[in-house]
Amino acid sequence: MPGQPIDDFEGLSPAEAALIRDAAKAQRYQEMRERGRQIGGVPGAMVAGLMIALRDIYDPPPKRDDGIPMVEAPGDPHDVDRDGMALAAADIGGSDDVTIAALERRAPILGGPARRNRRFRRR
Repeated sequence: MPGQPIDDFEGLSPAEAALIRDAAKAQRYQEMRERGRQIGGVPGAMVAGLMIALRDIYDPPPKRDDGIPMVEAPGDPHDVDRDGMALAAADIGGSDDVTIAALERRAPILGGPARRNRRFRRR
């Protein structure tokens, strides 16, 4: 279908894939200019070409998203709040060891009695 991006470049060299992308881009631009000519004649084609040029100048190319890298750890992460942390001087590049105490446990937050809306107060 004209105007649809081609994303299947499997088996092609990067140079060939770039040529196909550029050809598809040129075809889209030509379709835009032809549509401008249909609507407004020669001035419409000129305005469509101007809009394409301004878009290419001022809009950055879309970023390619190659996915989120996934890294698996051998165990659970260290809970600094519950266990605290101790760092040796050699680990942090300093002259003294650093010890961070664990946080005190707080009482759990429980929902109190249900608040009533003043507007719907029972009398």
